[in-house]
Amino acid sequence: MDAIILNGMPVDVAAQESLLEVAARQGVLVPTLCHHPSLSVTGRCKVCLVEADGKLVPACATRAVPGMLVETDNPRVLTARRRRVEALMRHHRGECANCRQREFCGLLELAAAVGLGAVEFREAPLSPPVQSGALLIDLGKCLGCERCVRVCREVRRVDALRHPRFTHQSHAPVRFDPACEGCGQCAVVCPTGAIVEASRHPAERRVRTVCGYCGTGCSLYLDVREGQVTGVTSDPFDPVGGGNLCVKGRFGFGFIHHPERLRRPLVRSGTGFQEVDWEEALEFAAGELGRIRDEHGGRALAGLGSARGTNEENYAFQRLLRGALGSNNVDNCARL
Repeated sequence: MDAIILNGMPVDVAAQESLLEVAARQGVLVPTLCHHPSLSVTGRCKVCLVEADGKLVPACATRAVPGMLVETDNPRVLTARRRRVEALMRHHRGECANCRQREFCGLLELAAAVGLGAVEFREAPLSPPVQSGALLIDLGKCLGCERCVRVCREVRRVDALRHPRFTHQSHAPVRFDPACEGCGQCAVVCPTGAIVEASRHPAERRVRTVCGYCGTGCSLYLDVREGQVTGVTSDPFDPVGGGNLCVKGRFGFGFIHHPERLRRPLVRSGTGFQEVDWEEALEFAAGELGRIRDEHGGRALAGLGSARGTNEENYAFQRLLRGALGSNNVDNCARL
């Protein structure tokens, strides 16, 4: 490895490493807006300015060259960053008191990082907010960081988001192609509230848990308010999903407090169903399975395992079908 001089200290750098990556590795804060570690580099926001060999350059898009002299916090750099953030704020419709993104606002965080105290936003909106599925879109808050488009294209591999700021139709609304999976990841990476979850509200507390919709095991936080689950927040440090969730994991929590949620087993009785306890339900199921096996043979039975179960549970399930009931008609919904 070769070295650069970072704030007066020699620092080894790897090939193709950016100045932003070098600074982060050394614990040096260089604020940015458009950069995201999981996305490609665009250098659009020009907030992460540093001085390299006497020139102001964006740290995210500038490679560290051995022998380079880099300053990240001299007066020239700090002034340039502050002016850039002020310019961004003049193009943002601020309504912090009512903004659903306030808790995760990257712009307010950026303002604090560059030393801006009183934040002044433009008052007049560019366009009224519109709702698209589970998302609320307000282009008056968009600063053109392109995170939403990049995460859809590069991480989700869907490329369904059509943003007018990055097309020739500058006055068209944001739209989603039919290929959109409704995952909401564009709202997660948006730093300003231009795209937010329509149901998003501040949580009183968050409970870390594991998504129960499949066997992948993505971790997440349940947002709890007044004893009710009101939303889901990604876990950016999740080693499985890396903060990414599917549409079910992010928005499929409505069943938790639904009045028609099944809370006890049901057994068919006549033309309807009757609630029973677990012992009675298990005895009934075991009796019927045994009866069908005895009268029609094991091939008359089939079993479908669940992706929500563990490997061990699914192994035990297929052993039940093959060994106890004599049926090889076994499959799993994870494969279908």
